Amino acid sequence: MKIKLNKQLDKEVYSAFRESVFGGADFGKKIRDDHPGITKENHIEYIDTFYKTHEQELLNTLEDTKKCFSEIKEALFTELSKYFGRDFSKENYTCYLSIFDCNPRYIETKTFQVYYKRPHHLRKEVIAHELTHFAFYDFCYSIGIKDSKALWELSEIFNVIFLNLPSIHNAIGAEELLFYPDLKEKLEAIKLIWEKQLGAKEFVMESVKYLESR
Repeated sequence: MKIKLNKQLDKEVYSAFRESVFGGADFGKKIRDDHPGITKENHIEYIDTFYKTHEQELLNTLEDTKKCFSEIKEALFTELSKYFGRDFSKENYTCYLSIFDCNPRYIETKTFQVYYKRPHHLRKEVIAHELTHFAFYDFCYSIGIKDSKALWELSEIFNVIFLNLPSIHNAIGAEELLFYPDLKEKLEAIKLIWEKQLGAKEFVMESVKYLESR
């Protein structure tokens, strides 16, 4: 996995998330809380200046984030391979540090962002979270499941269950929590399906069917 800075992507993320509220999470508020001086009118200059004045801090965090990945990759890819029956460790993933706490991921390019101010263990959590998303979607597409609201909901719920497996939890050093408050009740229902210990295909199919019915 490559880990890089990408100032242009941060400009695009600001424009996309500055007023975004989704699944009960207010991304715009997160941006405003961290960067009270940024506006729609000045965001390009603001971001350029921020990257220049915080250059060394960003570079230091980039190097530390490489350590984050090295500390989780064995446990994560081992469990993903066991569950989905495929080795995902050779995929071309790219992680970009971000000055915004939005942490978007882009399934089509297998790229994602990690907020640079997150402490070491929580950057590990984001990396594991997004790589699990990529594996989950690859598997679902391979069995003919199309994008839908239900599939997105399941992807977030699945991460809460999967990333709290003991080996992954221990490697990350943090509990995986549900990010979107609106999914809390559905998480409890999907946990009951997980407890049936179905194969990956059966679990996904039954879970998507349940979520589509809600």
